[in-house]
Amino acid sequence: MRLLFQFFSSLRLTVTLLALSMVLILLATLDQGQWGVYEVQHRYFQTLLAFWHYPEQWPAADIFDRITIPLPGGFLLGGLLIINLLCAHFRHYRATWDKAGITLIHGGLALLIISGFATAYFQQEYYMWLNVGGRSNYIQSFHDVDLVFIDHTDPKEDLVVSIPSSRLQPGATISNPALPFTVRTVQYYPNSQFYLRSQNPGAPGLDADQGVAKNRDLGLSAKSYDYINDTQNIPSGIIAIDAPDGPRGQWLVSTLLSGELIPPFLAKDLPQTFTVKGHTWEVALRPHREYLPYYIHLDTFIHDKYPGTDVPRRFESQTHLINSATGEDRPVLIYMNHPLRYGGLTFYQASFGPNDSASMLQVVRNPGWLLPYFSVAIVGFGLALHFLLSLVRHLREESSPSAASSSP
Repeated sequence: MRLLFQFFSSLRLTVTLLALSMVLILLATLDQGQWGVYEVQHRYFQTLLAFWHYPEQWPAADIFDRITIPLPGGFLLGGLLIINLLCAHFRHYRATWDKAGITLIHGGLALLIISGFATAYFQQEYYMWLNVGGRSNYIQSFHDVDLVFIDHTDPKEDLVVSIPSSRLQPGATISNPALPFTVRTVQYYPNSQFYLRSQNPGAPGLDADQGVAKNRDLGLSAKSYDYINDTQNIPSGIIAIDAPDGPRGQWLVSTLLSGELIPPFLAKDLPQTFTVKGHTWEVALRPHREYLPYYIHLDTFIHDKYPGTDVPRRFESQTHLINSATGEDRPVLIYMNHPLRYGGLTFYQASFGPNDSASMLQVVRNPGWLLPYFSVAIVGFGLALHFLLSLVRHLREESSPSAASSSP
């Protein structure tokens, strides 16, 4: 145990971990152009073990493409740094008032690393799309999509049955007690592209015969998943619906058919609906939604540019927060570095629609968002206290009799 404690409290271990952290950050930065920030965070930092592959776009990639270097991931390095910091503190420092500042500094640094773990593990990011004059009470995921069936029979409320895309494996059959039919996945692509068969002679058509696909000269093919931040992937698939009284055909589903920018020539065939046992159901593939107990209404959206340029100068969303449960109905202005914090969520101004007709808010849920502020405050207070105690100790030494007798 003594040897183990000496190892984890070693300053050599500190230097080694910091050096490995620098290497990890460097390699993650190099891969950011290929994988994007979100994927790089998962591949390098939100994991115990990371693997670096020789990039395909680098010189001599055909020779070195098999090179793979295993690295400790961000979770492993962060955990070891916390252990090293605490062990070094108890090994090299004693709990005395003179070193209270150093104790606070180390505690604040440890809390800062822990806050990084909390953010990586608990933080969730969504977006809310608001048309000018419209309102919304749900947020949507950037990456996760669901196959949804919506029963519109009741005029007062809809019944929504949501199936995560992870279950849409080709050939899989899905049933749910709330659905009076079964669903079979014919095809599913995490990213896809549509094409007109008239422009691609010999290309296969759609294996769908209902809804949007009916009488359409469309084709669908798989496309490599794109991790770049500003690129939108289009998950799509074809599903077959089988009811007790007979099949309801095969349907094309895609986020392209349920997003905010639906192609006009397909919009007239939406929504896609069918009837089972006297109930009308809508089928769609859309981003995963989380519903909120309140509404946000977009009154106006302001988008200013610098004179004579197309460079954005200001984005502002003038909204109203409407919560019938609490009786709230108040105006809220959301703009850069001035988010709305409400109900455990933070709403940031992120983007806008064509012709400034809509606003997109990035929505973040981070239960530990205050931890970094506490950490920095503790470290700052510890530095100030350490400086003050060092100054007091120095003044005492200067005024002591031994110091006075030794002065010339």
